Formats: sequence, structure tokens, C-alpha cells
Amino acid sequence: MLDRGRHEDGKMQTSAEMYPLIVGLPSYFVMWGVACSVVVPLGTWLGIRAGFPAMKSFVAFLGFAALILAGAKFLYLAEAALFPLDDYVPPEHRGPLHGFRIPGGIVLLAVLGPFVSRGLGLPWRRFGDAVIIAAPLALIGIRVGCFLNGCCFGKLSHVPWAISFPEGSLALAYQLKRGMVPAGSAWSLPVHPLQLYFAAAALLIGCALVAGRRQVGGDGALQFGFYALFFSSTAALETLRANFLTLNNLIVPVAALLSAVVVVSMLWKTQGTEMAIGDYRRVP
Repeated sequence: MLDRGRHEDGKMQTSAEMYPLIVGLPSYFVMWGVACSVVVPLGTWLGIRAGFPAMKSFVAFLGFAALILAGAKFLYLAEAALFPLDDYVPPEHRGPLHGFRIPGGIVLLAVLGPFVSRGLGLPWRRFGDAVIIAAPLALIGIRVGCFLNGCCFGKLSHVPWAISFPEGSLALAYQLKRGMVPAGSAWSLPVHPLQLYFAAAALLIGCALVAGRRQVGGDGALQFGFYALFFSSTAALETLRANFLTLNNLIVPVAALLSAVVVVSMLWKTQGTEMAIGDYRRVP
């Protein structure tokens, strides 16, 4: 059962416990757990299917999950230190589990993921290409957690699918603090369900990766294609976020550009190699 938590006197709790719960646990982390419980076995199976050892594939995916979690937390901590006003949640409402920025996790995965693979004796380019399809599925689960948690909501909107969040939600607290709704309001004004947009983008990225598996040549091109699509879609969707995240919006476009450059260079190199081989074969 979903519960936002109240004191015995009926008032909302004035701490991080104001976040919705599922069977007594924060909904956000329940969905992180669901995502990991699905994606780690899936990634292991994809590794085995590609001919990699089962245990090494499993350990690698545990490492990848840890990188995403650590990177998401690190980006939030850096943001809180450099741009403290970007966080709309009052300090008294922030618990030790508050604050994650998913792009930071994907950046850390891109940077350190190859070292995890190499440390296990796995060829990081081929292994990454074999299992990267699992990443969008993890993002879908995490973003559903964002939606249940009520964080990462969008700007005011009057589109038919705009959503109003109830009493105790972060969206309503944000609007109350800024005088956008009168005191005592039970519901927020309708906003873009940005969390679901992120989830939909992840679904489309997953479909693109499945379609491109047999089309994209060159070891490593598919996983960097994921990074390029993730950061590009994130940069576009961040324009709909209610609050502006300065550090996030500095890092994401740069990561999108770098990922795209890597993909293009890989595809160019692969195409050049194939042409050279073709020319060689045509020599009498």
C-alpha cells in the first residue's frame, strides 16, 4: 500500500519520511530494488548468451549497478555543494537517503564501467555491447520510482495528461513555497509528468538498441550509442523540469556531445576497415 506517512495528530511529517512508502519502505528505493532484481539477472543472461562466463557477467552487473547508484549520489552531493539553491526540498526535509541525479550514475558507468569489465577479464567493448540493452530497462524502473516518490516533476502544464500531486507531495510543497497555490491546498496545480517522460524515453532507447544490434558495427559502438541517446534525450527533457539543475544541465549536454563523437568515430573507423578489406579482396 502506498502511504505518505502522518503523525498521530494527522499532520504531515516534517522530515524525509514525507516521501511515499510501499509496505513501509521508500517507494523510490523499492523501485531501485525492483530494477536491480530484474536487470542484474537479465544482464547476466545476456552475457552468458554472448559467450561470457556466468559468474563474471553477474559480478560485472553488480558492479555496474553500484556505479550508477554511487554516481547518482555523487552528482547530487556536488550539486548541493556548488549550487545549494537548486534543491527545492528544505534542509529539514532531507534525510541521508535524499538526493540522486541519474545522469551522474550513467556518467560514472561510462567512465568506470570498462575498468570493471577489464578487472574481471572481460573485453569491455564486446561485453558492453552485449549487455547494454538491459540499461534502459533499469532506467524505466528507476523513473517509475521517481513518479511514485513525487520527485523530478515537471513545469506547470495544461496538456490533457498533466498530473496534480496530492497533499504531502514535493510538487505541492514546491508550489506552496512559491505562492503558486493558496495555503491549505490539497492538490498541486497540474504539471508535466516528467518522470514518465524519462521512462518513455528509456523505453524508446531500448527499442532503438534492439533494432540497432545487428546494424551498428564496431565493438563499443552500441553502448556509446546508448550513452548518446540517453544524454541527448535527458538534455531535451530537462527543459521541462520545474526547477533548474545547474550542474546537471552543464554536464548532460557535454556528455551527449562526447558520446555522439565517440559513436561517429567508431562507426567511421569500422566503415573504413570494411572498405579496406573489400578493396583487398578485390585485388587479383
